[in-house]
Amino acid sequence: MKFHIITLGCPKNQVDSEGMSSILAAQGHTPVANADDADVVVVNTCSFIAAAREETLDVLREVAARKAPGQYLVAAGCMAESHGALVAAAPGVDALLSTREWMRIGAVVDALQREPAVAASSAAREIIPLASAPASSDDLRVPGAYADWRTAPIRRRVTGPSAYLKISDGCNLRCAFCTIPSFKGDMRSKAVGAILGEAQELADAGVKEIVLVAQHLTDYGRDLGLKDGLALLLDELCAVLPKDRWVRLMYAYPHGISERLIATMARHPQICHYLDMPLQHAHPETLRRMRRPPDSDRTRRLIADLRAAMPDIALRSTFIVGFPGETNAEFQALTAFLEDVQFDRVGVFRYSREPGTPAAALPDQIPQRVIERRWHTIMRLQQGISRQRNRRWVGRVIRVLVEGQGQTDDGRPLSVGRSFRDAPEVDGQVFFWGTAATGTFVDVRVTQALDYDLWGEVVEAPADDARSENGT
Repeated sequence: MKFHIITLGCPKNQVDSEGMSSILAAQGHTPVANADDADVVVVNTCSFIAAAREETLDVLREVAARKAPGQYLVAAGCMAESHGALVAAAPGVDALLSTREWMRIGAVVDALQREPAVAASSAAREIIPLASAPASSDDLRVPGAYADWRTAPIRRRVTGPSAYLKISDGCNLRCAFCTIPSFKGDMRSKAVGAILGEAQELADAGVKEIVLVAQHLTDYGRDLGLKDGLALLLDELCAVLPKDRWVRLMYAYPHGISERLIATMARHPQICHYLDMPLQHAHPETLRRMRRPPDSDRTRRLIADLRAAMPDIALRSTFIVGFPGETNAEFQALTAFLEDVQFDRVGVFRYSREPGTPAAALPDQIPQRVIERRWHTIMRLQQGISRQRNRRWVGRVIRVLVEGQGQTDDGRPLSVGRSFRDAPEVDGQVFFWGTAATGTFVDVRVTQALDYDLWGEVVEAPADDARSENGT
């Protein structure tokens, strides 16, 4: 059968989609670029907030409206787990596959192929038993179907010079605003050996940047009995990866960042001097209501330690505005914190009242117009900070991973890539004149700094200090 996978949501979903694609290909199914050409369309759903769930339902309706006779639609992932009845009720959905069972996609597609009449009948609109029942020994005999993603020997299908590598799933935190543990469950770490094997396969396939992701990256290995598990993993990764690879850390909660982790990041040339550290707020009372660590002074000391060990480290964080009870004084404390700390990159979420979360039941819910005003205030503030942080690089040489080429209206060749300061999809880019092959590293001297992006020119003979100024 021909298949097409649509991925919604975060990079962790992208990893699962690549795993599903690999399983289906291993069973002899063929990936196609367009949903209209597929025999089965898999939508890997997102359930993070209400807007994500509405997008999921819109995509399912759109795909279902275009279904051809004999074509099947599988809803997989987070919303299939968290709101299974709602997803199953969407017209045209033939099977569900929860976020914890994506590795059984091959068995689900096999069932659709074997019993098309049953799967397509309106009388059998309930979930196909194979997609909802616990894995059996019969399921495990299907090539490419595995019971546990943590040990599954899956060769992922990736394109481009960067790839995400999920090292754990689920989360032991119970933040008041977050629904993820309700459908992901507690954190489950992937074995060190399995991660090393996957990283080596990605490197052998030509991937130049491996982005480590998890719901809670710095908690890695706790369930395996490891102390400083992330630092240990990074030591092992850097021992097996070539020196000309990047390793990037995303979703690193601050209370798991140890002295050993900082020293490990500073020591290995492969590790990007970049850290995504979601803080959510800066006022102690807001953080307490969020059920987050309320010690902003400790966070300041941590940031100082990171910058002392890696002076050019790019720090990214995310914050929520409009959380229930957020007073003007608490919001002003957040803006003062941002002005003081000077993050390179910041993402800002408008608070979303999610049913079933502790935050949804809190008093003093903030009016939407106030949330919107505060969001714009933070974004304007950070825009200026980002511009100033970018200007520090004018005249310096920075290493760039090339992602594509094009040309201006007058025909001048132009290339684009990312530096160590820029994570895929969420941060800025580096543009430079000329052409360079996608997936290669080039040294670029920065000539202009914009709010979020840099412009420059290739250094044909890298300066002696070029490597010391590329952050790795």
